[in-house]
Amino acid sequence: MMEDISLHTLDIVENSISAGATLVKIELFIDRERDEFTLTISDNGKGMDGEMVKNIRNPFFTTRTTRKVGLGVSFLDEIAELTGGKLEIASTPGKGTVVSLRLPFSHPDRPPLGDIISTLMTILMTSIDVRFVYRETRNGKEWIFDSSEIMGISDPVFLKQVKDMLYNSYKEFTGGELI
Repeated sequence: MMEDISLHTLDIVENSISAGATLVKIELFIDRERDEFTLTISDNGKGMDGEMVKNIRNPFFTTRTTRKVGLGVSFLDEIAELTGGKLEIASTPGKGTVVSLRLPFSHPDRPPLGDIISTLMTILMTSIDVRFVYRETRNGKEWIFDSSEIMGISDPVFLKQVKDMLYNSYKEFTGGELI
């Protein structure tokens, strides 16, 4: 099982990119007072029909030809069940997909967020022609990263500078808090 939310995020984004998405939006909403942790990932990929949406939670269902199981969504479904949360998947063929995971923030079985900056950098470095927007809201404060201004750039020195800038900016946003 994937140990943190950032790895689940990477898995879903990889699915979006495989589905032809050119825009992926990742939104994380955290509110301790209301005990809410919500992750929503939306894309403009090819979407799925109703039958595929129904089957996607089955760990033995996958559209990939390189393996016979698709565990990512079924693991998210299990996390939602363990925590009393909810996993919703909405998709329209030809328009895209929205995956939304809602969990109680304080539940002991809620996985930690993990290293979201490394996840963003992995997406950025492996999908240079895909725009992605990450928006995180914590108790009324908002942090946004939009890759539109650096799409298509693959220079390792430049990407290292971007990574350092993101880590510093995100650390300032979170106050160094790990969740």
